[in-house]
Amino acid sequence: MGRASTAAAGCVAVALVATAPAARPRAQEAEPAPTFERDVSWPKPLPDNWRLGIVWAVAVDSRDHVWVLHAADRYLEEIADAGKLPAPPVVEFDPEGNLVQAWGGRDQGRPWVYSMEPHPSVGEHGLHVDHRDNVWVTGGGHLALKFTRAGEFLLQIGRLNRTAGSNHTQYLGNPSGVDVDPETNEVYIADGYLNKRVIVFDGDTGEYVRHWGRYGAPPDDAFEAGERFPRFGHAAQLSADGLVYVSDREHGSIHVHRRDGSFVTEVEVPVKVNSVAFSADPGQRYLYAGGMRTGANGRYDLEVDGRIVILRRSDLQVLGSFESAGQHFFDVDSRGNIYTCGRFMPEKFVPVVPPPR
Repeated sequence: MGRASTAAAGCVAVALVATAPAARPRAQEAEPAPTFERDVSWPKPLPDNWRLGIVWAVAVDSRDHVWVLHAADRYLEEIADAGKLPAPPVVEFDPEGNLVQAWGGRDQGRPWVYSMEPHPSVGEHGLHVDHRDNVWVTGGGHLALKFTRAGEFLLQIGRLNRTAGSNHTQYLGNPSGVDVDPETNEVYIADGYLNKRVIVFDGDTGEYVRHWGRYGAPPDDAFEAGERFPRFGHAAQLSADGLVYVSDREHGSIHVHRRDGSFVTEVEVPVKVNSVAFSADPGQRYLYAGGMRTGANGRYDLEVDGRIVILRRSDLQVLGSFESAGQHFFDVDSRGNIYTCGRFMPEKFVPVVPPPR
């Protein structure tokens, strides 16, 4: 079990008993939300006759370079009909929108994520660039993978095509999101497609540390009535002050935990939230939540239902929102620009009424 302190094999690593939401702080006075407009000049067109498939994740590194993870498998015919070639799945842009490099994919001599049953739509899925500018990729095949900026393979967490439920300490279940704590170098994986948990490993060795489910309790793999997936959670992301924000897409809510998994509070948001990001000011005053509104017929329309919701982080009060089809995994640079997935290219949103710096 490594550094984890468990009472028995398969148990959570910390004693957590919270089973109901904690009381939320009293709402502060209303304030205008920061507003954004899209910079349609960013990024610049791809060279080399390349085209992206659907963009699933965008992440920003320490140099404000923007990294994109896309999946072309379902669009190969469309790309070919346009006389294009699918770009490698990991693409790096500089702040001006110029292509820097691209790498990754199958048959490249390195481990990769694969679309597999029972969720064949989950291939390339999540992306994060950590405090050392290492690139993490999650997705199908039950893997979380760590690479250098140049695409050199460093670490694999999980085993290809092996899964064993929400209390297994080594196998994953089609992990969706990933984030790394710069203070501890621990990697937080949202293991929420087949499993129902957040699981934490050492970011260098891959050694298991701890895991938890909803409200910090041991995860339970039983389905709730009417439940689909992902369950708990789709993303797990850390603020600068060490809180873990877990996107519970199935329930349209964000759960806040401490690093040890203990539950703090939750908030419902007006979207099926996929992930969050934080404003660029030192205190991270604003929390941005990306997700989809459900249409009248119960289905989604990416063109009109995708939203970035703006919350005040101190009391989780919703202040406003704006449309973005690319609300899956998104990020913010040091200037406060928000980068989202778009449809087949990333998008940049520039502050008009900027957040504090």
